[in-house]
Amino acid sequence: MLRELSRRSLLKTLAGSAAALPLANLLGTTNAYAQGTASPMRFIAIFTPHGCLPEYWNPQGEGEGFSLNFPNSMLQPLEAHKSKLLVLDGLDYQVLYEHGLTGHEGGPLTFLTGSKVNTASGDDLPENASLDQVLAAQAHIGGSTKFRSIQLNAWEQFGGQHVYNSISFTANGGRVPFERNPAGAFQRLFGTAPSPVTDPVEAGRSTTRRRSLLNYLVKDAERLRNKLAGAEREKLETHLESLHDIERRLGALSLTPPGLAPAPAPAEGDCSGTNGPPNYDVGSLGNLSLMPALTKLHMDVITRAFACDLTRVVTLTIPGPSMPWLGINEDTHNDLAHRLDVTDAAEKARIRGKMVQVQRWYAEQVAYLMSGLASIPEGSGTVLDNTLILWGNELGDSTGHMNVRVPTVLAGGAAGKFRMGRFLRLRPAGSNPLGNWDGPGTPLPGAVAHNKLLVSIAQAFGVNVNTFGHPDFKGPLGGLT
Repeated sequence: MLRELSRRSLLKTLAGSAAALPLANLLGTTNAYAQGTASPMRFIAIFTPHGCLPEYWNPQGEGEGFSLNFPNSMLQPLEAHKSKLLVLDGLDYQVLYEHGLTGHEGGPLTFLTGSKVNTASGDDLPENASLDQVLAAQAHIGGSTKFRSIQLNAWEQFGGQHVYNSISFTANGGRVPFERNPAGAFQRLFGTAPSPVTDPVEAGRSTTRRRSLLNYLVKDAERLRNKLAGAEREKLETHLESLHDIERRLGALSLTPPGLAPAPAPAEGDCSGTNGPPNYDVGSLGNLSLMPALTKLHMDVITRAFACDLTRVVTLTIPGPSMPWLGINEDTHNDLAHRLDVTDAAEKARIRGKMVQVQRWYAEQVAYLMSGLASIPEGSGTVLDNTLILWGNELGDSTGHMNVRVPTVLAGGAAGKFRMGRFLRLRPAGSNPLGNWDGPGTPLPGAVAHNKLLVSIAQAFGVNVNTFGHPDFKGPLGGLT
């Protein structure tokens, strides 16, 4: 039994297999990173909508002594991960209210670009690339992986590639298409899912070819499994079981296209991660009740992709027009976010309580992703230790409908680049950021542009910049290290 295999040995063992590189990346990390090779740093940007209630969003306490355990705490689900959180209070999308479009529409566009909104084409577009694409273009980040970046969307709010769901942009301001179907992302990354086929003859040929490949890959995995012991074997088993679990859940959501008979179910005990559901046409991406399942599937795909080092850069948008699984059937935008200041006491308490539920659910999703990444050993730590998650929004206080004091959380270990486990106020506690302001188009006293955070993140990944997005805002954000 081989208790230690180098990446080269793993590739030799799996020579000729389509699974070779992902499995070598997965298993080669334990010894290589433990022996001094630097673990890769990874980036995930998560965008959720409609602002918050700052008094329930912000932690209690200061610095490292902050707490998320208090009544109506929106971030309470992240308490278990607080040592890997850096909660920021006081960042503004200053470029929006000083240079044009404010409110909801500009938020997704500037979240990762730091750009003002350019409407010259008749569309709302930025004037530069988003942070994820800048990182993906770096040879040591995106250039070192099979996929430079992956763009995901947890539910098809507004349908198609809608502007409000786009947070990733090319250098010329074009939208990078996102994948709404977690099965599509799974197929793209792991290459095990067939495309839907409607011709019965071609469907039979496709099934035969696929079964032949499956048998080969299963034998490869078994052959490698028999050469491993200890931590490496356990790591492989966990990875294959996780892939198989994703496939089972995708299969539970799938519909069979007309003319394509369902493929046989996976054999009992088969955890190769290669025998997927009959097809990957997820039941209805417009079925809101599926959103929790789709969101977790997207996150599990991210976790498995990071485990195999298939990509190091991911964006994920998680909408939520309503949340019936929480008993919230109202429109979270019109019926909750913009009615937090109603005067009737009972109605106000009801609405605010539901807004807490909404934001807690988002926090639960971030916590789920963090737990998944923390479960993957890497060197002397975990994949989470070498990942930076940027979780953002488009508004601060929802009723103000302004891109001021935008709720922002950094999560993960960030490879030690930032000092995590803190609550950082960028404005004095209790101050009213809009108190002495003349309104959009004018400078806001005490504003801290979120462009500075984008600069800091870019620098942490080794990108030599002093501005990101609009040139008015220079330098990194202080206090992160």
